[in-house]
Amino acid sequence: MSVSLPELKMLRRGQIIGVVTIVGCQFSKTASGWGMAEQYHWQLANPRPITPIPYIGQLGLFDVPDELVKEAIA
Repeated sequence: MSVSLPELKMLRRGQIIGVVTIVGCQFSKTASGWGMAEQYHWQLANPRPITPIPYIGQLGLFDVPDELVKEAIA
């Protein structure tokens, strides 16, 4: 299975472009599809695009002010 990625200049950066629900997390000893072996993998559900919100991201999970997301989802 291969994944094709758009050119870097075509990717949206410095923006929140969607929201998901985290429904689980599991450790995988073997690689599967895009997942790397010996890593934890988030299980996500209900992905929803939103009006892009300018925001600088961070590694890992991080909090975003509720008012920013509520406005974009409404």
